Amino acid sequence: MCTGRPLLIALLVAILGAGSGVVAAQDPRSGPELLTAAERSFSTFAFGTPEGLSGLTIVIREDCEVWGECSYQDANHVEHFFWEGKLVVKSVEAGDQWVAALGIGRARSLNEVLEQVRRFLPEATIDCSQDADGTRNCGAMLGEGWISLTFDNSGRLTLVRIDAYHFT
Repeated sequence: MCTGRPLLIALLVAILGAGSGVVAAQDPRSGPELLTAAERSFSTFAFGTPEGLSGLTIVIREDCEVWGECSYQDANHVEHFFWEGKLVVKSVEAGDQWVAALGIGRARSLNEVLEQVRRFLPEATIDCSQDADGTRNCGAMLGEGWISLTFDNSGRLTLVRIDAYHFT
């Protein structure tokens, strides 16, 4: 049994660290681990889940009517897109509601959103580009999948999306 000063120090570190938000150092997450963590922040329905889930409401748009490419929305306004009967994309329009995806919360400006996402996925490398119309797109590869953040020309978040892999 270990006694004395080392035990006391270990005990103090455990007690003080437990409520302080201090996190023990750990190995960086791999791409697939990042993809799973990010995906779960959108909804509990896992990528690859077959179409026909209860708790989802079909979203009828032209693509749904013409091509049968329908998406489904959950109670948190997250859209779920299925390809060949399997869940492959999740997205949420930012609007003014709370966005749980990627830890965004109520952040809407480009800098605030990137700060929140980097806090949620510190291992991810997020790159941004600007289109000719002033809109910005930011994203990161997460294993075979990726996240996409779309901002309007004033730098306000409009859409958050995650793709499981390149499926088309």
